[in-house]
Amino acid sequence: MFFRIVVLALLTLGTTHAQDIQYVSAENGLIVREDPNRGAIRVGLLDYGTKVEVIEHTNLKVDVLDRGTKVQGEWVKIKGLEDYESFDEGYVFNGYLTEEKIKKPFKIPFKEFTIYIDDLDAFHNEKFRSVILADTASVGIELGASPENKSLKVQHHQDFKTIEIFQMHENSISIMNEGPHCDLLDYVHYNSSWKPLTTISNNKNFKSLSYGQKDWNKFVEVDLKDLVAYVKDQCGEEWSAMMKSTTSIFDNPLGVSISRIFFKVVMTDIDGYKTKKIIIFDIPMGC
Repeated sequence: MFFRIVVLALLTLGTTHAQDIQYVSAENGLIVREDPNRGAIRVGLLDYGTKVEVIEHTNLKVDVLDRGTKVQGEWVKIKGLEDYESFDEGYVFNGYLTEEKIKKPFKIPFKEFTIYIDDLDAFHNEKFRSVILADTASVGIELGASPENKSLKVQHHQDFKTIEIFQMHENSISIMNEGPHCDLLDYVHYNSSWKPLTTISNNKNFKSLSYGQKDWNKFVEVDLKDLVAYVKDQCGEEWSAMMKSTTSIFDNPLGVSISRIFFKVVMTDIDGYKTKKIIIFDIPMGC
């Protein structure tokens, strides 16, 4: 009887401890502090859309003037839920928290600036961590997703004169076989020219380009005998045998599609020095 009562009490306690999950609504990020006051040590900065758990209300009221509008709230204690957060717990102003779920922009942090891309299903691949402080970042894209026709925001970490973003794409050959496919990512490619992106509202917000079928089908001239030999060596004899009747890289089972999309970000500082960064998006092929 005693055991049943203890189990019931534990179950009741577990159901009453519901998480208070909220999302950061501050477009420029929300500062996390060690104690609930503006002079306390800063322990982190939460990006727009970051998911947090509110674990304690302090009842310490705060009013913030944001571009002429008064935002009211209080200091609350939160727990960071992202794996890479620099803190476990801290205090934030809850006037910039909301219970409404916000999809977090994809973030690419460089030393000089950070790029945010809205509504993009992507992930930092194995190469990302090692090159993020250098000149190139490599990003993987989920199946069916693309960085095309997206809103890009540049958050600068230093004073600047201008920011420009350019875009280009790379086409590669893929061999398809009722599901499985062999992508020739180390063979020859077609590379488009760099095209500048237009700004949306100011010189820190941009709109990426979209590609149509005409862009997908562009390729360089290819020697088919050389291609068959390459496929046999890289993919196997079964794959090269499928190409015995092909007369063009556009004949089944061959196909051409976009394999990578590149962004080049150029920031010119107040002294005229240019910083260039390349972001490479690996696009799933053969589907």
